[in-house]
Amino acid sequence: MRNFRDHRGAFLVLSAALLCLCPRFGYADGEPLLGSSSEPDTVPTEKLGTGIFSRFPVRISFSARGGYDDNVATSTITEQASWFTNLGAALTYQFGSPRTQITLGTNAGFTYYFDQPSNDVSNSGFEPNLNLTLSLTHKASPRLTLSASVNVIYQSEPDFSLSLGVNRRSGNFFYTQDRLSAAYVWAPRFSTNSSYSFGTIRYDDSSVGIFEDRIENTIGNELKFLIWPTTSLVAEYRFQVVNYDHEGDVIAPAVFDFLTGAKVIPAMRLERDSTSQFFLAGVDHRFSPRLSASFRAGLQIRDSDEFSSRSSPYFESTLSYALGKDTSVSWTNRYGIEESDTLMNPSRKTFRTGLQLNRTITPRISGSLSIYYTHDDYDAINSIFTTTAPLTEETFDTSIALRYAVTRYLGLEAGLSHTDVWSDISLREYSRNRFWGGLNVSF
Repeated sequence: MRNFRDHRGAFLVLSAALLCLCPRFGYADGEPLLGSSSEPDTVPTEKLGTGIFSRFPVRISFSARGGYDDNVATSTITEQASWFTNLGAALTYQFGSPRTQITLGTNAGFTYYFDQPSNDVSNSGFEPNLNLTLSLTHKASPRLTLSASVNVIYQSEPDFSLSLGVNRRSGNFFYTQDRLSAAYVWAPRFSTNSSYSFGTIRYDDSSVGIFEDRIENTIGNELKFLIWPTTSLVAEYRFQVVNYDHEGDVIAPAVFDFLTGAKVIPAMRLERDSTSQFFLAGVDHRFSPRLSASFRAGLQIRDSDEFSSRSSPYFESTLSYALGKDTSVSWTNRYGIEESDTLMNPSRKTFRTGLQLNRTITPRISGSLSIYYTHDDYDAINSIFTTTAPLTEETFDTSIALRYAVTRYLGLEAGLSHTDVWSDISLREYSRNRFWGGLNVSF
């Protein structure tokens, strides 16, 4: 012990020398100490302008599936079962810097039905599935954040997550929804978010497109006040203009008269253009770093060529939960006046709710679940051209999928989906089940 005390100074000098010669071994809370590396300093990311890229910013996947559909025509009259096969490829690309984040995603593929119903508008059997998504967020200054998003789709199957179009197979359709926004922080507790949205839908089948093809333009502005670190009060105004491609056209739809047994053809003029105003108030709240919610409620006023002016309560909500890479949950709700997907009823009041769940069950097994429900109350028409009765309709759609990772890159997939439509008009009702399985390769 005495010898150690005598040479204590020598031990301290030796320890300091070792630390200087081996700087890579100096850490604080698992992080390297500042100045502990003898390597040259790197240029700050902001000065490079290109950002820090991940080692593998690109992800590519290929899938091949086969399955069975018990009602390809989505009809109660001409039910047609068929086996089908599906091939697809997908690519995602994420990159950015602390100021700019960009995400690009695209997939391309097709579905082939071996048995097509004779009255199907897409009787070739091949149906496209093309999708492109792009999102960009740029922090122009400490106060100003600019955002842009693009979503382009060309497909055949009804997509209940889009909240538009018809709820049954009606041939190929093109859809895009694009948005630009600018958020500005005026004070530590007060900010605004101004936005512009553009949307359009086009059907290849003209008999559907005559009452579906349209363009929607929406501008909006949010006023947000931070009352607590996790809670903001919001006031919002939106103005929407909807223009149909066939506005003012005179058509003569065939209608069967069940009382006389004769087919009558009343003349009808399409008057579907409209403008809508939304006066909303709500709250954004973050329960935890992983759980957040947003709610808006207020009044919607709609002016159209068919109806002079109509109003309705309006609300929408979103609940998001993310537990790392293992679990993510998204739950959305909306109620208000929407564009109709029938010819004889030009508008409707609709309630929508949708739940999406993704879960990693084990290191090899993952799954997803989606549930969508819609309740529609279609408006009646009483004009000099035609008279129609009100219509109530409900739609339920659910799907579940599982993936088993055989290797790091190869996985086995299986899933099923079920759709039900209940309507006051029995001819519009149908039930549909789909079962599928296949392979997926991801890099």
